[in-house]
Amino acid sequence: MAGIGFTLKKLFREESFSSKGKAYLYSAIVAAGPWIAAVITVNSILFIVELSQYNPQEKDVFLGTIVYSFIFSQIITSPWQMIITRYISDRLYMKEYKYIRPSFIGLNKVVFFPSFFIAVLFYIFKPLPLAYKIMAVYLFVVLSMIWVIMTYLSAVKNYELIAKAYIYGGIISIALAIYLMNFPIKFAELSYTSNILFSYLIGLSITYIVLIYDFLSTFYYGNNLQYDFLRYLNRFPSLFWIGLFYTLGLWADDVLMWLSTIGVEVYKTYLYAPIYDNAVFLAYLTTIPTSVLFLVSIETEFYDSYKKYYGLVNNYGNYQKITSASEELKEVLYRKLLYTFQIQSLISISMVMLSTSIFKYLNLNILIRDIFNVCAFGALFNVMILIIILTLLYFESRIRALLVSILFFISNIVLTYYFANKGLKYFGYGFTLGAFITLIFAIINIVRLLNGIKYRTFAIQPLFVEEERGVFVRVANFLNNRTEIKKYRKDNKKEKLTIWQ
Repeated sequence: MAGIGFTLKKLFREESFSSKGKAYLYSAIVAAGPWIAAVITVNSILFIVELSQYNPQEKDVFLGTIVYSFIFSQIITSPWQMIITRYISDRLYMKEYKYIRPSFIGLNKVVFFPSFFIAVLFYIFKPLPLAYKIMAVYLFVVLSMIWVIMTYLSAVKNYELIAKAYIYGGIISIALAIYLMNFPIKFAELSYTSNILFSYLIGLSITYIVLIYDFLSTFYYGNNLQYDFLRYLNRFPSLFWIGLFYTLGLWADDVLMWLSTIGVEVYKTYLYAPIYDNAVFLAYLTTIPTSVLFLVSIETEFYDSYKKYYGLVNNYGNYQKITSASEELKEVLYRKLLYTFQIQSLISISMVMLSTSIFKYLNLNILIRDIFNVCAFGALFNVMILIIILTLLYFESRIRALLVSILFFISNIVLTYYFANKGLKYFGYGFTLGAFITLIFAIINIVRLLNGIKYRTFAIQPLFVEEERGVFVRVANFLNNRTEIKKYRKDNKKEKLTIWQ
């Protein structure tokens, strides 16, 4: 994400209010773009539906489709996001830009086929209409592709276009939903649901097309090594598992609550817990400012100290200068982490204190409010866990980050299961307590890492370069060779056709 930081620093150095406003806007788009767009668009569409005559069950089917698509597309793509982020960073650092475009194409292939087949297997025997199944599969796949393109946004600098893509896509979805509520497409079954899902898909597709066009026009050249990034599964396997366990931990409590006494089944297809899901969803909304602060505060100022320290290490700085730089690095990181935690704590506490008035104004169930008041602190702890994991990865402390992710996954499952059996008033405590325990463990790890940063910096340096080996290196070589052969045959065929003509 350092590429984003570079652009943000230029904006923050300018004194104008508009420049600083752009910096915060771009940070919000990059940090939570798909989420923000989905929240505004989906809720606007639902508000439109509320004004029309509809079957309440159809609304639940639509929500189930959205929830399942978002959760499980993230679970599929998050391990690859960790791997490809490291791959992109290394290639940009080495100025090997020709690897970016092919890796994007290769990763899309790797993500597309599992997403497609999992979605088809899930929906094929469900009692939904065929047209709705096709749209639901499409939604699942396109969301997976959007998670991939958002990973590459650190290498794309046209943030204004990115912001417009989400805004225009949302506006088109909402406008189309209004139109189709008055002049609906004649679907045989689930007419209202099919029309609003179709509206959402059109806007989301436009957003995706704009993002793809922007990326491919920026990286318009490349080599044929589409699967070169697979080597990183051998070089940095822990990154894959960090992404997987953290994302599984993120949604484990939701899935367990679906299976609890408050879980409901919709159209014999979706099993979810509206009361709990809505409360957790609203709790996570309160953490969007922290995601923005992470990019603005830590990714900009912290990176300067980080670069200064490792610059001295790599360029023969003396012991005194390296020690001074390490102390400065620790001071900046501690200060920024504390500042971020304080701001998010203030937001979370304020939302809990105002929750009675807010939920009454929004006419939301009081049970949702009670769960929200607990989960708001769980969301606070969770977002700090993620920030510390990313910070650990800055210092190549992948094992520590993996242990934090695994603990988050296990503690959330165990404690959510324990409290789920104690009754409604304990819902949310499992997630919050699990996140709190994991945060304490994460803080201990980051403190230990920084206290021994000089030793770690020099101790982890390799004594010699090893040849890359492993099953995924062989897989990458095999797939890349097949791509090269296909291109050679295609070019040779074109050459023969030209000569014949």
